[in-house]
Amino acid sequence: MAQTLKAFLAAAAIAFGLFSPYAMAQGSPAATGTAIPVVQPSDAQLQRYADIYKVVVKEAEPYQTRFSAAKTDEERQAIVVEADQRLVNVVKGKGMELDEYNGISLAIQQDPALRSRVEAMVK
Repeated sequence: MAQTLKAFLAAAAIAFGLFSPYAMAQGSPAATGTAIPVVQPSDAQLQRYADIYKVVVKEAEPYQTRFSAAKTDEERQAIVVEADQRLVNVVKGKGMELDEYNGISLAIQQDPALRSRVEAMVK
């Protein structure tokens, strides 16, 4: 599976409430096969992450609809690339580096207590 497709599927999962908050760039460590370091985030980082996450969710929704409606693999791939670029721009535009965002995402996936804290911030 292409790395951008994985990124898009993760973004689509976000849009549908499955707590898998990734916005991976093609040049990020995750997309190049390099391990993403897990971040031990501060309260301020978690709040910023939660704020960005809300925007990522909203931005990912239309791409999921378009992806579902696409008729060919080429159309789907083009949507994946567009969504990947958009979500990366959202994260960076909000002042967070992709490595930090992805590292916090991994920490949240691995730590149920941390995940609960972020979920409360998102609500």
